[in-house]
Amino acid sequence: MIVGDTTDWDEFFAANGVPAILALVLDAWVNLTPPAAGEREDVTSVRLYAAMVKRQDRQAHPFLIRYQDVEIDIDIAKETGRKDIVFFPCHDGDIYFCLEAKRLNARVSGVMKSMADEYVKEGMQRFVDGKYSRHVHHGGMLGYVLDSDIPRAMQNVLDNIRARHAQLGMDSPGVWTESPFRPADSHAKESVHRRSHTSVRFRIQHQFVAGLVGANRSHLLGGRPDSGVGE
Repeated sequence: MIVGDTTDWDEFFAANGVPAILALVLDAWVNLTPPAAGEREDVTSVRLYAAMVKRQDRQAHPFLIRYQDVEIDIDIAKETGRKDIVFFPCHDGDIYFCLEAKRLNARVSGVMKSMADEYVKEGMQRFVDGKYSRHVHHGGMLGYVLDSDIPRAMQNVLDNIRARHAQLGMDSPGVWTESPFRPADSHAKESVHRRSHTSVRFRIQHQFVAGLVGANRSHLLGGRPDSGVGE
């Protein structure tokens, strides 16, 4: 068991936690019935959560998974948000990996919308502001690309990141890099952020998954056989 300062958990997340979590997410996603173009993200997330719990190997994945865990500011006794899917490696409620899920390229009231601004403003920004993952230095964004056009969805998100890079605590011009945990996956990226309450940079893992019905979705995930996602 790791004890002491919360930064002591950084090595666990970087070496074991994040790679195992991403592999479990993608393994469950490939076998999930794909969401419809207008499916709400909370419905998709519940189904993904259930699929992950069913597939979780307790020996290989030593963490507790919770859906819509409530974040409470104990200083003011107020709820500050609900994290979509959370992975706890220990009994300390401040130590977790939060996976915030957002729809992209979705049909809303009959109109196709990119929803990249919600991904950035209502997802990434909450990590940067310390509303989520305040005491750890790793978090994740999961983009449900409902029309399966992942390159377009990623470009829309990146355009929004560049437009808000200052608010996101990113160096200009606001770019992401390949994921150190899934370097061969073109649909996985990492962004690095400054936060006002700590000098340690916060790292967000971005994973984009396709929602195309009737397609080989393992190919659309950008996975490889040795990355936990079959082709």
